[in-house]
Amino acid sequence: MGLGFRVPLIVVSPYAKRGYISHQTHEVSGILKYTEEIFALTSLGQRDVAADDFADCFDFTQAPQPYTPIPVTFTPAYFQARMPSGPPDND
Repeated sequence: MGLGFRVPLIVVSPYAKRGYISHQTHEVSGILKYTEEIFALTSLGQRDVAADDFADCFDFTQAPQPYTPIPVTFTPAYFQARMPSGPPDND
């Protein structure tokens, strides 16, 4: 087995490199690896041990980017009042 199909990923963080495009091969297990490294946790399995930790996407020496609110059309109450569109997820 090898890597599966490609899945795009957008890194959102106050320490993300602005406008950066990573050319390293990452995989979904890398998100777990990053979390384990940041919080000094032990590995949960073989995939995260071999995965890249997305370190190239961050610059922790830079000042964090300021928070910028994004205008929205709908309030949280709008979504809470909507009826489910299909069967429940817990079947």
